[in-house]
Amino acid sequence: MTIFFDQIPGSLRLPGYRNEFALGTPPFSQSMQVLIVGPVAAGSTVTTGVSQRPSDDIEAAYGAGSLLGTMLNYAKLTRPFLDYRVLPLPESATKATDVYTVNTVPPVGTWPFWVLGNARRRQITVVAGDTVTTVAAKIAAAINSRVTLAGDSKSLVDIVSATSALGVVTVTARNGGTMLNATKWISFKSRGEVSPLGSHITNVFTAGSGAPDLAAALAGVGTGYYAWVISAYRDATSLAAIDAWLEAQWGPFAMRYGWAVGAVVGSQGTLAALGDAMNDRKRVLAGLRNSSEPEPIIAACFGAELAHVFDFGRSITEVQIFARGLTGRTMTHLTGPWEEDDVFSDEQRNLLYFDGISPQVPAEGAVQMERVITTFQRRSSTGLEDISYLDINGPCIDAWVVQYQRHYVWNAHQNDSLVGDQEDFADGQTRPKDARKTFVSAYTEVNRRGKIVQDIPSYEQALKVELSGDPVRLNVEQKIFRANPLYILATKSIVGELAPGAQT
Repeated sequence: MTIFFDQIPGSLRLPGYRNEFALGTPPFSQSMQVLIVGPVAAGSTVTTGVSQRPSDDIEAAYGAGSLLGTMLNYAKLTRPFLDYRVLPLPESATKATDVYTVNTVPPVGTWPFWVLGNARRRQITVVAGDTVTTVAAKIAAAINSRVTLAGDSKSLVDIVSATSALGVVTVTARNGGTMLNATKWISFKSRGEVSPLGSHITNVFTAGSGAPDLAAALAGVGTGYYAWVISAYRDATSLAAIDAWLEAQWGPFAMRYGWAVGAVVGSQGTLAALGDAMNDRKRVLAGLRNSSEPEPIIAACFGAELAHVFDFGRSITEVQIFARGLTGRTMTHLTGPWEEDDVFSDEQRNLLYFDGISPQVPAEGAVQMERVITTFQRRSSTGLEDISYLDINGPCIDAWVVQYQRHYVWNAHQNDSLVGDQEDFADGQTRPKDARKTFVSAYTEVNRRGKIVQDIPSYEQALKVELSGDPVRLNVEQKIFRANPLYILATKSIVGELAPGAQT
């Protein structure tokens, strides 16, 4: 074995003890970031169009009631210790409005209503002598009041603001665009509790429109490893821009594998049509039939929970969670629909799993994951159904394994000389069979310690390592045999027969 020195010369003749330090093979380590993309509101002080670390002072940084600040707050309440980044975008497009008319004065008393979530309760007190104008003013003031969510130390204004005049309350989104069009903003019913205000008020909603140039904005994102991109926007143009950006990150020269996370609310048919038009292993869409929280907030909580489970900074002894099911993981800051029974049936959820949508399950005042899939549904070359990237676990395992192998194999062989298998073993020299042993060793480590791959003999049998026509290049082909989450346990129980010992 030859020992190579970087600093102590071979021609040294001066007597004495000499030492140099050199780094050995480091343990596998990497970090990832969660990128939240959304608009700032009036009063924002941050630079837009550039990814950056988030500010703790959400309202001062992103503007009071900004959708970006609200998404960040919900994400951090869901999983506070992730490494978040934000991509603030300037205000643009047309704001949605919801106009409420107080037709008659409600009865005297203190009555609740809810704004943008079952946990965001407001109330007004109606007194003798009130008119529709004074009642409308009280409703507007309540909408504009600050709210503190459970577990939060901050008191924040909502992503909508309200004004009143002559018995009419005009509620306006603080950000323009389509992001708040899919859900009801204000409800006079919440999980079985009914407010008498509802029978005295009618409303007319006008949808917002427009979207930013997300492709241009993503050009301002730094070179960090953004494994999860949570976007306020789910229009076709914005989704295409995120997909194109992520596709470049997945390329062989970047190897920063990431996923776009969004949320959709609507009927089973609406969600099915949306999901069926997609076919991407890099996109995950949470689906609900109805929700009291708007889609960007659902995406923030859902994305934060996914990023916690599939954290690419996990060490090899912690990564086994990648191969486990997600059923029952609870997002406590999502409260589900206004009415508890406004949910997808079992049959509808099963159909959505064939359309690239991950239906979420409202339960006990929160929302739970059930099974999370990508929008990948068919192989583009044939158009035939393909489940290779169905569950999100699969491509996440693939990505982690490849990143671990890059660390393990490249650290073992980089800067060696490359020779054929006919040569004898020597330090500082790599033959195809040496690299093959290192790949098998890395896979074995992931199997025995990580528990996210299986079948070492089949891996070894399928592994190909060969010299290229380029004398400095080694080509490798491998098959990764993933461990898979257990989601379905089918049991057939045969009954009615006498036990063999009881028969005569």
